[in-house]
Amino acid sequence: MIAFERTAHATERRAGDETFAFRGVKNVPLNFQLGEWRLLSIAHRLAVYECTNRAAPPLATLPSLGEADGYLLTSLPAPIDLPHGGGSWIKRVLRHYPRHFVDLTTGYDAYLEKFSGKTRSTLKRKLRKFQELSGGAIDWKEYRTPDELRIFMPLARTLSAKTYQERLLRAGLPDSARFADETMARAARDEVRAYILFLDAKPVSYLFLPIDDTRVIYAHLGYDPAVSEHSPGTVLQLLALERLFAERRFSVFDFTEGGGGHKELFATHTEQCVDMLILKRTLSTLTLSSVHATFVRTEAALAKLVETLGLKKRLKQLLRRAASSGD
Repeated sequence: MIAFERTAHATERRAGDETFAFRGVKNVPLNFQLGEWRLLSIAHRLAVYECTNRAAPPLATLPSLGEADGYLLTSLPAPIDLPHGGGSWIKRVLRHYPRHFVDLTTGYDAYLEKFSGKTRSTLKRKLRKFQELSGGAIDWKEYRTPDELRIFMPLARTLSAKTYQERLLRAGLPDSARFADETMARAARDEVRAYILFLDAKPVSYLFLPIDDTRVIYAHLGYDPAVSEHSPGTVLQLLALERLFAERRFSVFDFTEGGGGHKELFATHTEQCVDMLILKRTLSTLTLSSVHATFVRTEAALAKLVETLGLKKRLKQLLRRAASSGD
């Protein structure tokens, strides 16, 4: 049973040994989408809490709601029991997903041993080919101080604008003043690592990693689709991981929510998680939640059918190609 209590910094809610990080009151969209293609988003003002303890028990007591319409509880270990709340709440599991991690405590050489011999050979070949393509030495840079991040941001933003993450998912590197201010504040506390891979002096891949204590967070990434055949994202991921292992400061590289071949390839372990949505019960929220739940079930059934027919990879490639070639 978890009862939340307000801390002095108002950034965590604790219950015994269980910890939930308060991520703020945000406009959180309920997305109606087919695969990666977003059709419609309807936002709720929610108090967002991230589960940072992988052994958290079922929730029972919720904190004061304040200005929010409800709660979004993310990264709860699956399976999870819905908290009690009476008839005044609409409670549902919003989504199930894997969460992939890299154990950064083993050392880089030991980490490489987790790959099969064939995969290690493939990764080394990608690095070697990119090195040859770069004239004998891979050109890449790390950015961590405020002055360095001021150089990184415009370079990465230009690159992000070319990626399918921004064109299709609207999940590129933010260009808001708020994000820039938060990044500079993090850099001043040595709580960010950012990397850019260059080819012919031009950025071709970027990686932006905030740091919470000893946890490195896979936040924003992308690569120029024009050079995708040279695996710039894979090359930069390997280089960044080697650098992070060498620091001997971090415990885990958190790929955050969601699956994907890239995350599965590099992860050392995976946990199944759920996000839980808890809304004030009104006619509008009940209607929207029911319609969204029905849509999600239908989309899942269609996705399963597409995968059964062997069309999933082809459709994904077509969507990404369309997003990358758009104006």
